[in-house]
Amino acid sequence: MRRSFVALLLFVYGMAVVAVTIFPIHPHPSSYWADSPWWTMIHYIPLVVDAPSFVLNIVMFVPFGLLTPILWPRLDSVRRLAAYAAAASSAIELTQLVLGLTVGSRRTVDINDLIANTAGALAGLLVLRAAVPDRRHRALIATRNADAALGITRADT
Repeated sequence: MRRSFVALLLFVYGMAVVAVTIFPIHPHPSSYWADSPWWTMIHYIPLVVDAPSFVLNIVMFVPFGLLTPILWPRLDSVRRLAAYAAAASSAIELTQLVLGLTVGSRRTVDINDLIANTAGALAGLLVLRAAVPDRRHRALIATRNADAALGITRADT
């Protein structure tokens, strides 16, 4: 039951991220962008970004760092989680690029989003580790036996 609930939370979170980063798609004819070449939508210089955008991208990926290690305990590793977060963020940026090139929905593709999203996931893992310091206990959070493993009885709840 807990695992299903955590999976549902991750799904709802994922849909929210897609809603914020991909939608709405506003198609424009190519003539709309005639004065600016396609590569102007790519920002590839790291750390040249406005602070609110960077912070919001960090906040957006904190749940990723909290929920994925609960569902998949092997992601309770800084390197693995960083790789998965970077891959998820890259998928978002690639989708934005493809939509920009095909339907003219010119959202920017930004290396800073990738950096901030990965940092946000790692911040989420840090929060999870601070809340549940023992790795074995973190691995049991989404299982049925979590209460017994943590020594919690029905009378305690």
